[in-house]
Amino acid sequence: MTGTQAGEAKVLKVARTLDARMRARPRPPVSLFDRLMDSAMGDEALRADLFRLLDVLPVLAGDEEVSRHVREYLLDRPRRLPPVLSAALQAAGARAFSGIAARTIRSVAAQMAERFIVGAAVPVALGRLEELHRAGFASSADLLGEAAVSEVEADAFLRSYAELLQALTAQAARWAPHPLVDESPRGPVPRANISLKLSSLAPRLDPLDHDRCVQLLAGRLLPLYEQAMSLGASLTIDMEQWDLHGIAWDVFEDLVSRPRLAGWPWFGIVVQAYLVLAHRDADRLLSLARRRGTPLCVRVVKGAYWDYEVAHARLRGLPCPVLVGKERTDVAFEALSELLLRSTDRVYPGIGSHNLRSVSRAIAVARETGVPTGSFEIQCLYGMADAQRDALRDMGVRVRVYSPIGELLPGIAYLVRRLLENSANTGFLRQAAHEKRSIEELIARPVDRVEPADQGDPAARGEQAAQPSAAFINCPSSDFCDPAVRERFAAALARQRTGLPINVPLRIAGGHAGGDSEQRAPLVHHCPGSRGQDASVMSCAAAEDAARAVEAAGRAWPGWRDASIEVRAGLLERLADALERDRVDLAALQCLEVGKPIREADADVAEAVDLCRYYARRARIELAPHRRDDLPGEDNVTWYEGRGVAAVVAPWNFPLAILCGMTCAALVSGNTVIMKPAEQSAASALRLWEALQASGAPEGVAQLLPGTGEEAGAALVSHPGVAQVAFTGSRDVGLEILARSARVSPGQSQLKRVVCEMGGKNAIIVDDDADLDEAVPGVLASAFGFAGQKCSACSRLIVVAGIYGRLLPRLVEAVKSLRIALPEDPSCELGPVIDEPSWSRLTSMIRDPGPGVHALYRGGSVPESGWFVPPAIFGVDDRMHPIARRELFGPVLAVIRVPGFEEALEAALDSEYALTGGLYSRSPSRIEAARRRFRVGNLYLNRPITGAMADRQPFGGFRLSGGGTKAGGPGYLRNFVDPRSACENTMRKGFVPGPGPQSVGPQAATGGDSRRRTR
Repeated sequence: MTGTQAGEAKVLKVARTLDARMRARPRPPVSLFDRLMDSAMGDEALRADLFRLLDVLPVLAGDEEVSRHVREYLLDRPRRLPPVLSAALQAAGARAFSGIAARTIRSVAAQMAERFIVGAAVPVALGRLEELHRAGFASSADLLGEAAVSEVEADAFLRSYAELLQALTAQAARWAPHPLVDESPRGPVPRANISLKLSSLAPRLDPLDHDRCVQLLAGRLLPLYEQAMSLGASLTIDMEQWDLHGIAWDVFEDLVSRPRLAGWPWFGIVVQAYLVLAHRDADRLLSLARRRGTPLCVRVVKGAYWDYEVAHARLRGLPCPVLVGKERTDVAFEALSELLLRSTDRVYPGIGSHNLRSVSRAIAVARETGVPTGSFEIQCLYGMADAQRDALRDMGVRVRVYSPIGELLPGIAYLVRRLLENSANTGFLRQAAHEKRSIEELIARPVDRVEPADQGDPAARGEQAAQPSAAFINCPSSDFCDPAVRERFAAALARQRTGLPINVPLRIAGGHAGGDSEQRAPLVHHCPGSRGQDASVMSCAAAEDAARAVEAAGRAWPGWRDASIEVRAGLLERLADALERDRVDLAALQCLEVGKPIREADADVAEAVDLCRYYARRARIELAPHRRDDLPGEDNVTWYEGRGVAAVVAPWNFPLAILCGMTCAALVSGNTVIMKPAEQSAASALRLWEALQASGAPEGVAQLLPGTGEEAGAALVSHPGVAQVAFTGSRDVGLEILARSARVSPGQSQLKRVVCEMGGKNAIIVDDDADLDEAVPGVLASAFGFAGQKCSACSRLIVVAGIYGRLLPRLVEAVKSLRIALPEDPSCELGPVIDEPSWSRLTSMIRDPGPGVHALYRGGSVPESGWFVPPAIFGVDDRMHPIARRELFGPVLAVIRVPGFEEALEAALDSEYALTGGLYSRSPSRIEAARRRFRVGNLYLNRPITGAMADRQPFGGFRLSGGGTKAGGPGYLRNFVDPRSACENTMRKGFVPGPGPQSVGPQAATGGDSRRRTR
């Protein structure tokens, strides 16, 4: 027998002993909950709907609301359910029985919660923890609660931890001794053991702001750690999502390395086996314990956020931090368990699993390596696998029960995670209880399988570029969890700062302009965050300069128009590569020039990269010639040509993405371009023009014309040689451009076409069943991100009365907690507005908004270095008030309270604009109603309303928000071309030739037969 076979035989022996003891335990009676869960295990749709119903249940105020949600989630589609269960659900959904049904549903949910939550209040929980101790089980108390959204909530959580620690140690001191629980070779084991969630102790922890977060949390936790050591208690830092991983480890190391805490061995942390870098964490812990000279505690688990981590990584385009396959996680868990069990001189391991294989192997390894009894423990969740828990205790193994404390219905979020674990297709509990698998199958040795590269892998993105038919993969955001990325941004900010101010000349036909602009005084733009620092010195183009630029672009147009689509698309792809290479410096420049916080500046560059690649791809699909070849004797071809010179008039708030997107759409469509940037973002525009030249743009195809909108912009729009205007900006300027473009000037040979994107007065509706843990951060990001200076920003919050009293206090406290700082500071959540005119207009309005509004919150002091405007929230009595009608472009939010959802929709649509909108609701019928009736260009459901991405959320509105075009979406490029068609009679004296490739002009040179490309 090989060593592996011998080891597996020992695992099987332990597993059979465990299994026999588990089967000997009496089974509890089957409840309605058990029947429902059994049905959910076999029906994925029912499982999802059931968990969503449980998730919303705590906030449903009336019986009819409970009944309505039961109907919407569980009865609106056919279900295969046991008759008793089906009848119960039908009764619950019937209006006539809504009162009885609501009480029944809440009662069932409370019973479910009681299985997994040790007590709704601390006194009750302490009694049950004593019962666990008396029965031979250790415990780890965990206070339920999701992430704090404000400093007030964080302070309350910290006080609750301190109070729990004091109460638990006092109560536990009176418990009767139990050797299995209380004794170990290391000495007495603390009875008081508490698990901590760092996300509850500070609002909006961000890996970008790593150093400040670590310092803040360590400072807040130090008194708690000192209290725990003085009381003889144990604390363990729980691991949460990957974004907080690095912060958690650095906080832990900071605390346990402090000299006054270094002698206490009962501080611990969690290692998640599903992480790709889990072994690095284990090695770090062992190294830390060695340096410290005192052992540490560790709980090794598989991980509870797998679904979230996989989805989150894919949405951001980053490599997935977790192992995708279950078997790989099982392999990693076993390896980590063995490593820690062989290191009990440095760590006290807790093996956290309900999996029979994982638990049995850990016990077998401990016995094989001679780990003394009491030098490790098995940890399990309260309410799960009780038979296994009892069997382990009876075998003499210490078992610690992870014991959540909190109100039953508000604790549903925790319950849902546990139910997901309980009913997952690959979960041990499902396999063992529902699928009746044999003991040999359940403990089969897991195999480490190689996983395919995910979309965050550069190889996958390269494959996408080579195959235009593949799904579009967006440029990933920067991974600020990586210290090297944070260091690169810091270095880039220092570089860009030393290079200020940037001189921005005219660039006409590839060179300096000369002419009148050189005789004019330049325009100086100051850094919004540090108005004593000049960001740019911009040359100001005159009307004569605009005319020369149009003339040069006109000369270059025929050659560029006739270049193949492949040539034009290739330019965009090279530009995308160049922008991505320089993304850190380009983002750093935005922080200084327009005051964008680091994360938003990085997203702006990523969007520019996306638009380059997306339009290159769409050009090959949408602009390629296509032919009708099913008509014998006739050849019909349609193709597309650029219209001529395109004037691109761009805003300052997305200095790279919008300018790049409009420019690239025009270029790849066969137009030549004159880029007219906003005065406040001319330096970023210069960098884009330089990248275009370095990427191979022919002379005259793309030109830079800095200047004021009143002179340079107006001259371009009115020039008869301009065939196309692409504009993004304010409504007033957009309407003026449309009016000017509609007039035909002398010498003008074609109608001007205008692609016009204007502003918005965007609303978010918060329904009475909304998840406030999502709604509050979502409104905060939508209304105050980039100081509210986005056309997509939320400036109207429409709140259904039933939730108003719970939403507003949390939102106000969250706004109070916003960190106002220089935009280049990693901690910045609210930066400056763009310039002095904006600052003056906004501060004046905030100071005196006029009658009909009342201040819910006005921010206080702000940095004096720049144009900082404190955030403000106003309640609006009359939704016709200017503060609820006009686009303010600043950190100002108008709140409108309405009686119900129908009134909320009516208020949201009461606007001249139709750009973006949002809804936070957990009602399927109301979500569907919003899809149909909340008529805006971009509707966002249960997420922030800013941050559209190319291909995924094509962006653009209608009414007075724009012409209905969708940047970054299918069909957008057709706005920049003239379609042409040709029909040839191919019959000669009755002879009808077969189909074959025909030349259709320059654009046919795209590689291969056009018919094959379009089928």
